[in-house]
Amino acid sequence: MEIAAALTKRTVKTISALTLTGLLLAGSTSASVITVGRSVEDRPIEVRRFGEPAADFKVLVVGSIHGDEPEGMRVIRRINQLARPGLKRIDLWSIRTVNPDGLARGSRKNAGGVDLNRNFPYRFDPTLNDGYNSGPRPLSEPESRTVARIARRWQFDLSIWYHQPWDKTLAPCNETGPVARLYGRWSGLPAGSRCDPDVPGSVIGWMHRRFNTAAFVVEFPGRRLREAEVNRHARTAIRLSKRLR
Repeated sequence: MEIAAALTKRTVKTISALTLTGLLLAGSTSASVITVGRSVEDRPIEVRRFGEPAADFKVLVVGSIHGDEPEGMRVIRRINQLARPGLKRIDLWSIRTVNPDGLARGSRKNAGGVDLNRNFPYRFDPTLNDGYNSGPRPLSEPESRTVARIARRWQFDLSIWYHQPWDKTLAPCNETGPVARLYGRWSGLPAGSRCDPDVPGSVIGWMHRRFNTAAFVVEFPGRRLREAEVNRHARTAIRLSKRLR
């Protein structure tokens, strides 16, 4: 399948864009962690990078965007272990969580009370509430701005986002659907019979619309994953990256 190659006061302290670009282009950072942004409460948002930084095929895998959905972070840890030997012709980024404040609080939202997965520009809806507060405007939150900044700079070809607790892989109603379904078959967490429409302000909808990224969500069950499940999902993420490169 063809995936496009080129596919205020609350502003947090972070590395300047120029410095960050220099660090991330300098070479593989698999042995270290780089802070790419900070949260409302000044916690770091950290990335590990594996494979070949100059590779055209770029992958972003995120363990958690909602602080009360932690199991994806275990998959990220396993990906980091499996990817250490290096990947050929793949530039793989892993982020444990883009919502460290929500994680610390055990909350879906960030410290500003915003659902980060409703805070992106595509189909943004400022009227959302009842647990899905989108924020006052698109990218109002430092965490979502961090994601937007690296997405704009590196225009990822593939992006996998782990959630809970629906217990299935979500196949978007666009060209990414077959990619998500392949992940579901390989991981043992298949997609349903119907495609999954973009929710207002979602990160995967924005990444696909803006950069043609093959972005999709994997929804784990609302329980602790078994170690075999963690391993299978980590291996599937890497396998899928190799298949699509």
